[in-house]
Amino acid sequence: MPPKRISEETQLRRAIEHLEQTIKSFPEEYATLFHPARNLFLAFLRGVVYGLGIIVAVALVVPLAILLVHQIQWVPLLGDFLTDVISRMEQVRMLR
Repeated sequence: MPPKRISEETQLRRAIEHLEQTIKSFPEEYATLFHPARNLFLAFLRGVVYGLGIIVAVALVVPLAILLVHQIQWVPLLGDFLTDVISRMEQVRMLR
């Protein structure tokens, strides 16, 4: 038996019915998206959470970075090197 072919008219009718159902569901699904007061409140809340996240991240990262720098022994050597470079630059500037 050959498979039944769906006529173009039937396909079009089904597509139109599906489109009608989709259009009817818009007010129900998207009603909450179109409330400006709610959107403003959510944007404010999102900003507060973002700000708190940055504060917590900095509060964790900065002490860990300071601890790491204190643990490394070659940092004073780097500081001495930079001090020498700066003093030489100042000497050259005074000579001019």
